[in-house]
Amino acid sequence: MKKKAIFAVIGVILCAALCLALAGCNKKYKQDAVATDRSGIENVVSNGGLAVKAGKYLYFINGYAGQDGDNEFGNVVKGAIMRVELDEAGLPKTDTLATIVPKNVYNTNADIGIVIVGDHIYYTTPSTDKDGSGNAKTSEMVLMRTTLDGAESEVIANFDDYTPVYRVSDGYIVYMNSENELHVIDLNDKKFKDSLVDEEVVAYTFADYADNANGMQNTVFYTKAAENSYATNNTVWAYRAGGAPVKVIDGLASYDANKLAHPGGYSITILDSYFVGGEGIRLVYTKTDSGTNTKSKGVYAYDFNADLTFSEAKEVRYTTGVTYTSLKFIDADNILAADSDSVDYLRKDASGAWVADAVIEGSSLSILDVQVKEGTVTVYYTASNALYKIDVLTANGNGGYDLKRVSAVSLYGTTYNTTWLKLDKVLDCVYFFNSDVKDNAYYLALGKVEPHNSNSQIALQLGKFSNADNIGMLESTDDEEEE
Repeated sequence: MKKKAIFAVIGVILCAALCLALAGCNKKYKQDAVATDRSGIENVVSNGGLAVKAGKYLYFINGYAGQDGDNEFGNVVKGAIMRVELDEAGLPKTDTLATIVPKNVYNTNADIGIVIVGDHIYYTTPSTDKDGSGNAKTSEMVLMRTTLDGAESEVIANFDDYTPVYRVSDGYIVYMNSENELHVIDLNDKKFKDSLVDEEVVAYTFADYADNANGMQNTVFYTKAAENSYATNNTVWAYRAGGAPVKVIDGLASYDANKLAHPGGYSITILDSYFVGGEGIRLVYTKTDSGTNTKSKGVYAYDFNADLTFSEAKEVRYTTGVTYTSLKFIDADNILAADSDSVDYLRKDASGAWVADAVIEGSSLSILDVQVKEGTVTVYYTASNALYKIDVLTANGNGGYDLKRVSAVSLYGTTYNTTWLKLDKVLDCVYFFNSDVKDNAYYLALGKVEPHNSNSQIALQLGKFSNADNIGMLESTDDEEEE
């Protein structure tokens, strides 16, 4: 009888432990809802970064607290997701500030901030689980979501580190992990079922979040090595959440054997993907061969329809022997192509051949935004941690553009924290963590910046300081006065 009783107790304990473990995967947090005007809230701008516009609101991360910042739900200020209303000019109305997610939002990947899809905000946060010594396991990542009014938050998945990179679409999250595996999480499943899609993935690309995703936002492209270990070609695959992986380009079999630059076929490196009209998605990639002269080396693109079929005849080649790290499409025939020290304008000449002209030169260049307004193409970019804008092209009336030879205008030159996220441009404002003010969230209204007027480049506080930061700044001021 005693043995039976012992086994019964053990069974109850194991059952309870299992229930707790299962509950931990879908742990929920509740708080009072923040009054939310839902008119137009489905219109999302600048998804995936430090700040996201949804309807009349701007949701943003209230400063960089780091991996070990305060993370007790309900008490968090620094690193929390907060919200303000925007005025008609798109400027924050800071007197409307409200806390939506009182958790420390954190990651290490510059492409992973906050994401709004449907009625939820998606984000990552350090784990609050304790190790054997009672310390929070902050090196582990938790993927969560919260309703736009802040009323309900829930855990979607737990990870051992911050290496997983994900994209959210209607009903699914697709992610890559450090084991080179592609996974999908079904958000319609009550337990958020996680399924392995493919493995031995070499490289991949998710398209940026965009309004014109046209049903293709849950599509990821990735490359795999050829099955023959001695082959010099590789393969490109596509996966659309809810479906099955499809091999879309074989670096050997997808091309006419009589036209190959080298009998071994092509090695393809994915650069990016972009949504195009209808149900299309444009894959941009570099391609080369193993021949002595690598005649195929260059930048290419292919516009896939919903059926994800490839035809060699429709492949577009932009460059010969020259590669870039990113492309920004003004339209299909006019492109700004960037690498680390220049931005070139790619276009077709009279013969139909693609040619390039340099429009920006500098060090550590990164394009923040490209705007086309009244026939003028303006580039916002960072170089050596400073923000600039420059008019580079003007429409010539023939479907193309002429170069504009003007100087860049400095917009902001004060330091900002890029340990995690970079500058984020939403409408006519840039948002960032201000390293001069303890990495708190600040913004600069670009429309108010005047050339050569440093006073017009003063950024403004966006969110709320934590008590610790207030005390720290007071102590810093006292130290300066004593000196």
